[in-house]
Amino acid sequence: MENRMKFELEKFKQSNVARIFIAYAVVAFGMMQIFDYLLPIIEAPLWVAQTLTLLLFLGFPISLLVGWVTQRSIISSETEAADPEVGYAHSLSRQKLILIGLGSSAIFGFLGFVSLPYLLDQASFSNQAYVGDNLSQQQLQRSFRSTLMLGETGRRTIHNTRSDIAITADGTKLAYTYGSGNDQYIRIKDLTLPNSEREVGEMTTDGGSGLLFFSQDGEWLHFMNGGSLGRVRIEGGSFQEIDSRIQALRSGFTAFDETIIYSNADDGKLYKVGVAGGDSQILESMVGSPPERAYSWPRILPGNRYLLVTSSDNELQIGIGNIELHDLETGEIKVLVQSASNATYLNSGHMIFIRDSDIWAVGFELDSQEIVGSQVPIVEGVETNSVFGHAGYTVSDNGKLLYLAGFDMGATLSSGQLTWVNKLGNTIASESDYGSFAHIRLSPSESELAFTRFDDGAASDIFVWDLDRNTLGRRTFDGKASRPLWSPDGSQIFYSHETEGLRVVAANGTEQPRTIFSSQDSSVTPTSISPNGDIIFDLGTPRKVYMMDLLSANTAEQQAIELDLAPQIQDFHASSISHDGNWIAYSSSETGTPEVYVRPFPDITRGKWQASTTGGFAPLWSNSSNELFYYRSPNFQMKVTYSLGPINENGDPGYIDFETPEDLFSRATTISPTTQPVWAFSSDRDEFLLIEPTNSANESQQVLSSQTNLVVIENIYTELNSLVPVN
Repeated sequence: MENRMKFELEKFKQSNVARIFIAYAVVAFGMMQIFDYLLPIIEAPLWVAQTLTLLLFLGFPISLLVGWVTQRSIISSETEAADPEVGYAHSLSRQKLILIGLGSSAIFGFLGFVSLPYLLDQASFSNQAYVGDNLSQQQLQRSFRSTLMLGETGRRTIHNTRSDIAITADGTKLAYTYGSGNDQYIRIKDLTLPNSEREVGEMTTDGGSGLLFFSQDGEWLHFMNGGSLGRVRIEGGSFQEIDSRIQALRSGFTAFDETIIYSNADDGKLYKVGVAGGDSQILESMVGSPPERAYSWPRILPGNRYLLVTSSDNELQIGIGNIELHDLETGEIKVLVQSASNATYLNSGHMIFIRDSDIWAVGFELDSQEIVGSQVPIVEGVETNSVFGHAGYTVSDNGKLLYLAGFDMGATLSSGQLTWVNKLGNTIASESDYGSFAHIRLSPSESELAFTRFDDGAASDIFVWDLDRNTLGRRTFDGKASRPLWSPDGSQIFYSHETEGLRVVAANGTEQPRTIFSSQDSSVTPTSISPNGDIIFDLGTPRKVYMMDLLSANTAEQQAIELDLAPQIQDFHASSISHDGNWIAYSSSETGTPEVYVRPFPDITRGKWQASTTGGFAPLWSNSSNELFYYRSPNFQMKVTYSLGPINENGDPGYIDFETPEDLFSRATTISPTTQPVWAFSSDRDEFLLIEPTNSANESQQVLSSQTNLVVIENIYTELNSLVPVN
């Protein structure tokens, strides 16, 4: 029996079937690896790989059958006859051989078809799109891409983005901004004619500028100019201001049927007004809306009844929120997408929006106002600013999408360095290594520096730098602390806590932090402390400035008194109390341009004086001289000298008299609403400490020599229909 089994095994080893089986298996395995690796590189469609793989499966039974048919009988050595003729190993008819071949081919073909998803890396041949709860393999049809050079656009102030862009509905004209600092201009480029573009006019950057979009009829270009809403005919002409009384958020507006809908900087709510001006009316959907919510980036849908709106916690962080649908007739609000901003409806039946510096898409049924399918990223790496919700993209009705390649300029701070400069603007020394930090404050003794340090994400904590010993100490550890303030004696540091309001911690790090003012609905921003222990901070929507006696912070009743400094407080007010505690300086845009004003303190009703004359913000008092420093623009620092009047019956100066402001120097810093203060003044050294961008010495040269290019996707609908299919 054993000999018989050995004989049968030897027969199989020597047979054509065995040889073909082994050879075919090796060749088929090698071919599968080649298909899986080479075909995606040459961008072959998935059906090519599937067809070749199926042929390999069908060839296997056919090869074995041919080997079996041609196999001759093998005789054992014990019974080998003298007759050398050996017959075939089968005695089947041709008809039976054909049936066996067809049957085996059908079986192997079916097995190959079922096994294809497991044998090929189909993600290499097509993108994966989610439909419902199931993963559907959709072949990606990539649209043609090209680049469009805009030239040297510089950087937009505050937003730190290179440009704002807008395209007409027919995709023939492109508007964009360019310039540097306060010098910002608008150009219109004709995309149908090479090298055809013209300058439209200059904007005022104070209070916000840009945010371009064309009217529905394509005859007007709308934009923000110095915080006000304006428009100009695309053929050219003078800028027209919609209404001088309107101050809009830096977060977009929309126009349709001779109506403007905008987000009011006063309360963060949506209002409507005629394009010719007039009284503004709050939208029906805003009645009864939570006071802490800010609404921005309105986009009208076809039919002019519904709005796509971004809703966020407050006007200081409008880049992350909910995409909502607002019914202009009934006031009804429906949440469509969470953790996103800046949404646009497309004629392909999709809605695109910004999330994590990428453009995402989802199906949107216009008739039922419902989201269809899952959300899918379609374009990665778009220049954005999550603080303001800005996104450098625009799309026409026929599907031409243009965008600025980049990343989020507001999620984390740009790297900076601490630099000492004198009053002439000359660099004296660098104080620290590069890092992401802001809100610098010198201690009363000027020997230590408190600041907010940011990690790679959104977490932030308070650190203290010893200027004499060059040592760094950490004072908070939960990643929710920012904006430090020294107590008058330098023993404590007050700071803003993300979820609990106002906190205090020992400056030497020997005690645990404790909450002294609770605020669960809005973040608290401390700005200054008087020598008597009065702390100034703002909170709420709209922002309001408050004063609180630190001695009462330890009592059961923690009371804060509102300071009515200005009719409209913006994020650049930066209220600062003088070293003698008699004056408070702040910035207000009540005339349409931010200016620095000074009032007596704590009784602010006894007078009011304007310190700046050509715009100003971020005031900073000198502790040793009668000088007040401030910014005229993000790159220009100013000073104004003052004299005090005679002492009144209360022992305070009766008035303050300012001279003509003077230029100090021009240094680029990392100043923005989320980073200020980024400078401090040392009276002992008579020098300024600034947070400057890394390599700031040659940054201007780098900006001037750099070219801004737009990525142009000729028909985004093609990709959307394959990535996010809708009916």
